[in-house]
Amino acid sequence: MINSTSYRDATTPKPADPPGGYPSDNTVILPSNPKSRGLWLVGHVVVGLLMVLAVLTPMGYNLPVYPVEFSTPISVWWNVNPKVKGSGNPEMVVPTYFFLGSVVPVTIGAVLLAYIRAKSAVFVPPFSALLHRKPKVFKHLVSYGELLFLLLLVVGNVIVFSYQYKKRSKPTDNATSQIKVIGTSLGFSGLYNMVFLALPASRHSFWMEWLNIPYANGVKYHRWLGVATIVSFVVHTGFFVVFYARTDNLLKMLPCFDCDVAVGGKTNWENFFGWLSMICMLVMGATSLPYIRRHYYSVFYATHFLFIPATLFAILHWGNMFFFLFTSMVLYMVNRVLSTASITTPVALKRAAVLSSEVVEITFECATGYSPGDAVWIKVPALSKTQWHPFSVASTPLETPGLLTIYVKSLGKWSAGLHHYIRECHEKNVQPIIYMDGGYTATAPISAAHSDVVFVGGGIGITPLMGQLVHVLRSHPSQNVWLVWNVRRKDMFVHFQSWLRHIQNVGGDRLRIRLQVTQEEVTEFGVANTDYIQSGQMFGQQSLPRCFEGHGPNSAVEFLVQFCAVVVGCYLALLVTKFPKILAPASDDVIDHHDKVAMNSDDVAKHFDVQSGRADLSEIFQTVASGAQGSVAVYVCGPKSLIRSVDENAHGKFQVHHEDFEM
Repeated sequence: MINSTSYRDATTPKPADPPGGYPSDNTVILPSNPKSRGLWLVGHVVVGLLMVLAVLTPMGYNLPVYPVEFSTPISVWWNVNPKVKGSGNPEMVVPTYFFLGSVVPVTIGAVLLAYIRAKSAVFVPPFSALLHRKPKVFKHLVSYGELLFLLLLVVGNVIVFSYQYKKRSKPTDNATSQIKVIGTSLGFSGLYNMVFLALPASRHSFWMEWLNIPYANGVKYHRWLGVATIVSFVVHTGFFVVFYARTDNLLKMLPCFDCDVAVGGKTNWENFFGWLSMICMLVMGATSLPYIRRHYYSVFYATHFLFIPATLFAILHWGNMFFFLFTSMVLYMVNRVLSTASITTPVALKRAAVLSSEVVEITFECATGYSPGDAVWIKVPALSKTQWHPFSVASTPLETPGLLTIYVKSLGKWSAGLHHYIRECHEKNVQPIIYMDGGYTATAPISAAHSDVVFVGGGIGITPLMGQLVHVLRSHPSQNVWLVWNVRRKDMFVHFQSWLRHIQNVGGDRLRIRLQVTQEEVTEFGVANTDYIQSGQMFGQQSLPRCFEGHGPNSAVEFLVQFCAVVVGCYLALLVTKFPKILAPASDDVIDHHDKVAMNSDDVAKHFDVQSGRADLSEIFQTVASGAQGSVAVYVCGPKSLIRSVDENAHGKFQVHHEDFEM
C-alpha cells in the first residue's frame, strides 16, 4: 500500500451542482420519448450499415459474386446483350456498380450522421470501449480495434489476390504465364489498399467520428495502408519486370514515340505511367519515415502532394482504377474544402501568454462547441505558410464557454519560434496571427458508469487531460478522480499552479493528486535568441480575426478529364473562400505574458506534497483498485515509455485509453 502522505487530498467540500446538474460529457443526449430514442439509435445503425456497404463494394468487384449478381443485372439496365457484340453501353456497367455501392451510401451516411449530430450530442457506439481494450498478443499489447483493422487489411488482400489469381490462372500455364498472373493479382491487391489509403488521414471524417476513432489512430492506419500499398505495387512491378525479361520484351516497360499507340504502343505507355506512379509513391514513402517527418516536416508536407500525379498516372496505367478511387478522391477533396473553408481568416485570441521559457498558453474565441481532449490544428504564417501542428484542447466548455485553450511547449524549432513570436507580438502591441482547424476527436469519451477515473500525464502531455479532468469533476459528481503527473522539473508545476489549485477547489474530497519530479537539475531550454522569424515576415496585412467555427467512358483521355474535373473543381471551390476583406489586425486582446505567480517552486512543492522519482504505477493502481466500487478507467498521455508502463500495469484490470504524443 502507498503511504497516505504520497497523495495530496483536497479538503474543500464538493461544489454544488447547478440546477438540473451538468450534462454528462461525450454521451448522446437522446429525446426522452422512447420512440424518438429508438429512431436515433436506428439512425446510427443505418449509418454503420452504409459504411459497411461502401467498404465491401471494392472487395465485391474481386469476388465471383460480381459477374453473377451485379454485372449481369446492371448490363440489362444499359441494354447490353452478351450475345451481340457492341450492343448497349457496356462501359457504364462498372461506373454504375461503384456509384450505387460506394458513392450513394457514403453520401447518405454523411448527410444522415450530420443530421443526427445536429439533433443530439456526440454518440458513442456501444462497442467503442471494446475496440480500445488491449489484449496481449505475442507479448505485445494491441487494441482490439487495431487487430480488427489488421484483420480486414490482411483478409481483404488475401481475398482479392486469390480471386484474381484463380480467375486468370490456367492448368496449362507455364512458369512465365504464372509470373504474369501473380503480378496482375498483386496489382489488384495494391488497388484494394489504395482505395482506403486517404480515408483515415482525412480530418473531417464522418466515418471516423461514427466509429469514435481518434485522429492519431487514423494516421497510424493511414501509414499501415501506405506501406501495404507501396509493397504491393513494388512487388507487382517486380513480377512484370521478370515477365518481360523472360519474354525478351523489356522495351515494353518504356514509352515508345515512333509506334502506333492504338496498336502496339498502348502497353508501353500504360507500363510507363505505372512506373511514374510507383516512383511518386516511393518518394512519398521515403519522406514519410519518422525521422524525416519530424525533422524535415516541410519536405514531408510538400512531397505528399505527389499523391495527385501518383493517382493520375495510376489511372492512366489502368483506366478502371478511376471508378475504384472516385469515392475516396471526392471525399478527400470535399474534406479539404470543408477544412479550408473554416480557416480562411485568423482566429480571434482572448489570451496569449508566455508562462515560462518553455510553455505558451493560447486561448481562442470559439463560436462552435467542442469536447475536452479534442485536438485542434494550428498554423502560424509568421513561422510557416504551410505547416499545421496538432495540439490538444486543455479547457472544457462547462467552465469556459466560447473559449478554447491550448498549451504549447518548446520542443523543437517551430514551437520555439512560436514562443518567440508571442513574446515579440506583446512587445510590439500587436495581435498574433494564428489560424486554427478542428476539433477532432483525440481520446475516447469518459463514461459516467466508472466509479473511478485515473489521469496519468507525463510532462506537457497533461494538456489533453486537463479539460477532461475538470469536465469529469463538473459533470460526474459521483466519480472519484485520481491525478498522477510526472515532470522533469518542478517548475512545470509552478506554471500550472493556478489550474492545480482550481481542481483542488472543484474536486473536493473526490480528488487525489500525486505529483512527481523525475529530474531536478535540467538545463533550461532557451529561445530568447532564436532567429527563426525573419525580418519583415512577422507582421503585415492580414484578414480580420474571427471566432473559430468548425464542412463512364473507357479511354485514358476521358479518365484523365474526369480526374482533373474532380481535382480542379474542388480546388476552384476552395479558392472561392480565399478572398476575405483585408484589414489590419487588432491588438486589444493580447494579454501580458508576465503573470505573477502566487507561489514559488518550493512553496508549490510543499503545498502539493511533490515527490521525487517516477510514480510507482503498480502501487498506485493497486490502491485505486482496492477502493473502487465499480469499474475504473485510466487515461494517459505522455512519452511512449509512460504509456507502455501504464498498459503493462493496468492490463486486465482497468480500461485504458491513451493519446499518442507523436503522430
